[in-house]
Parts: sequence; C-alpha cells; structure tokens
Amino acid sequence: MKSFITVFAIFILAVFLIKGFEGSDQSSVSSQREADTARIVIKNKEFVVEIADTDEKRIKGLSGRKSLSEDEGMIFVFDQPGMYGFWMKDMLFSIDIIWLSEEGRVVHIVKNAKPESFPEVFYPSSEAKYVLELPAGTADRLSLQIGDEVKLPQGL
Repeated sequence: MKSFITVFAIFILAVFLIKGFEGSDQSSVSSQREADTARIVIKNKEFVVEIADTDEKRIKGLSGRKSLSEDEGMIFVFDQPGMYGFWMKDMLFSIDIIWLSEEGRVVHIVKNAKPESFPEVFYPSSEAKYVLELPAGTADRLSLQIGDEVKLPQGL
C-alpha cells in the first residue's frame, strides 16, 4: 500500500509539473508572437506588422495568406541596404510594396501589385533596408509619397 501511495504521489507531481511547463510554453509562444510583430506609424496611422528578418521568413513572406486587415502588414528587414526585388509568388491578394531607407524614408512604391503579375519582379529605384507590404490601396489612402517618413520602432 505504501508503494502505491508513493507511485500515486509521483504521478500527481508529474501531472502538475507537466501542466506548469505547458503553461510556460503557452506564454513563450505568446511572447514569441509579440516579438515577431512591431508597430509602425505612417502619417499618424498605426499598423501592426509582422517582422520578416530571417531568410526563411523573407522567402515565405505573405504567400499563401488569404488577406490582411486594413491596419496589418509585413516588414522585411535586411542586414544592409540593397536593391531587393519582390514578386507575387503564391500570393492570393494584391498589396502595396513600399521600400524604405535605413532612416525609414520611402524610396520607392509599387501600388496594387497583383498576384497575376508573377513572375514579374519589382525592384526599387534606389537602395532600401526595409520593405513594407500593406493591403492594396493603402499608399493611395494615405497619399504616401517618396520621401515620406515611416516611424519604425528602435532596434528594428
């Protein structure tokens, strides 16, 4: 009987430990999601953007997604400024593609890039460190122009 109680107590302790680890996994998943997004501001309009700062995330981008809400997007972060080309492979909706300088200034805009434009590759007219993808029509709605500032969070 004593060994049964010992085994039962160990089982109960194991269940509590596993539940505790599951809870911590959930919070780390939540923290990971938060760490993968940033808030940017364009002409007093705030956007929550997913951060694509690894080759894997940059390759996947928004492909396969069905849509973005009006205040969502994705920002591609590169190690150094360059002439980064973008295409609409596996995209299911149109987007505005906005290239930004290291200082967060708009250097090039492609409006309403359509999925059917693939395999065309869109390039900026000058080097950019960041590329922002937003729902089609956003650049026009905000009257976004070359030279406009996009407020990026520190450390991005």
